[in-house]
Order: sequence, then C-alpha cells, then structure tokens
Amino acid sequence: FKTFEGHVKGAIDLVYRYSGQYYILDYKSNYLGEQLGDYGDEALSSAMSEHRYDVQYLLYTLALHRHLKARLGENYLYQRDFGGVVYLFLRGLDLSPQKTPGRVSGQQHSGVYFAKPAVEVIEALDKVMSAV
Repeated sequence: FKTFEGHVKGAIDLVYRYSGQYYILDYKSNYLGEQLGDYGDEALSSAMSEHRYDVQYLLYTLALHRHLKARLGENYLYQRDFGGVVYLFLRGLDLSPQKTPGRVSGQQHSGVYFAKPAVEVIEALDKVMSAV
C-alpha cells in the first residue's frame, strides 16, 4: 500500500449467505466489448487489475471479516464461514434460461469474477489497518 496513490470509494452492493457461507457481491457495468466472449476470465482479470477492484475487494473482505468476528465471536472462522467475493460484470452475463451465472462444476461463466483472498492476507491487512 506504500506505493498506492489516489483514493478508494465505493460500497458493498450485497452480502449474502449461501450454504452456510457469507459472500460479497458487487455489480459492475464496465464495457469490455460487444460479445459474451469479451467478458471471459482474461478480460475480467485485466479489468479487475486496471480499475483496482482487487484492492476494493480486499477492503470489502476485511470489513465483512471484522463484522463477522464482532457478531459471531469465537464461532466465526474465516476459512469456513467466508465464501468469497463475486463480481458480476452485467454487460457480459449470459442470462439464457438454460444457464445460470456463477460457478457450476468449477466452470467460470461469462461476466463472473470470483476470488477468495487467503486468510493470511486478510489477517495481515487487518493488522496493518489496525495500526493506522
């Protein structure tokens, strides 16, 4: 973060619980092209880096991590209770009736970016932010 310049703004769009795990969902309207193929893994990874959504989701994850620790206390375990972050690039979602956005059998669908930061990263970030 020492070389990070500028400011970060935003709000978590949605926190939801599915199969006992908490997830962060964020909607993005970025234009990456006309075709669904323009919203594949490589393009989404590039957009995530270019717009520093990687920093955004780390801060969002830290916020939810702290919230869950405060609410659930000793019953909270990051590895078990936090499912990850989902970024939906709305222009690239294939909403055909026979398809469901998200991961199915390990496959990534067009317009969906998923990450789960390592617990070590979130704990280290928590220490750094506590010192500020």
